Amino acid sequence: MRDYATGALATLAGLGLLALVLWLSEPRQTLEMLARLAPWQAAVLIATSFGVSLFTALAWHAILRRYGHRVSVWYLFELTIVAFAAGWAIPSGFVAGIPLAAWFLRRRRVPFSKGMASFGISRFLELTAYAGILPVALLSAVGSRGTVRAGAAAMLGAMLLAYLDLFLDWRLARRLLHRVGRVSSRLRHPVQAAVAFCADVAYFFDGPIGYVLLAAAFSFAAIGMALARALLASAFLDLGLSTPEVVVMFAITVLLMAVPFLPGAIGAFEGGIAAAFEMIGRSKADGMAYALSVHAAELVVVAAGFALFGHLGVGHLLSRNRDPVSAAAARHAAGRA
Repeated sequence: MRDYATGALATLAGLGLLALVLWLSEPRQTLEMLARLAPWQAAVLIATSFGVSLFTALAWHAILRRYGHRVSVWYLFELTIVAFAAGWAIPSGFVAGIPLAAWFLRRRRVPFSKGMASFGISRFLELTAYAGILPVALLSAVGSRGTVRAGAAAMLGAMLLAYLDLFLDWRLARRLLHRVGRVSSRLRHPVQAAVAFCADVAYFFDGPIGYVLLAAAFSFAAIGMALARALLASAFLDLGLSTPEVVVMFAITVLLMAVPFLPGAIGAFEGGIAAAFEMIGRSKADGMAYALSVHAAELVVVAAGFALFGHLGVGHLLSRNRDPVSAAAARHAAGRA
């Protein structure tokens, strides 16, 4: 009951923040700008949001094949939508849906750890694509700031270190985890689970390069589709943003969506984008219109995810009398926390 109350309060807080940001951002001008969107343009933005889920599903399919599991692309496509909806509804930076998707895969005889690893690898590859387009943002007025350049350099350095660790078999993460596990016996189980997760991830990258390239190609396409949505939103609203400026807004979108305190980063996302628009000399109303168009397109995916819960058997998941499979999945998820 407490979880439901917390979720309801977080949603109300997000909606209140959204209302406040909208009120401070010239609401009449914002609504006038949103009215520029033709129905077919709104449909295109929604289609790109589902396109992101489709390419993510294709990446998961390639990764799972490396682990020896063949799961239909359509089922994985449904899982991406469900996972996105769960990550949106539960304030977690959109990661809460990953254990849920892994649990559904467990029912398809895919080990829970492999499901978690496959989704983690997909996210890692998407971050690689994100890091690849980040330098374009440095060409804008916002990107020229020292703090932004330092942040971009830190992210690129972290990605490079992660790839060196994987392909050169340095095992830095696992060595660090083993040292952490020696601090207290209470940490032994979660550390062992984390080490097993790292081993599953390393197994994928140690295999035939074809699987890695295929999964990377689909993950890059997912990020490309999300970037295309940002470019289209700017064009449809006639904002006149340059490509580097759109990339900046896209980068900020990814960061704001990771806010783990509000469902779907409601309010925080719109406020952050409005502030970013002001930083590049644009009106807050422009930023609000852009943010609301992107957020609305994603909400359609969220609604589809909620509809799919029943189709995939979420009633069984929420049952108090869970079967051994779901109980094991829950214990495994708790161990990784």
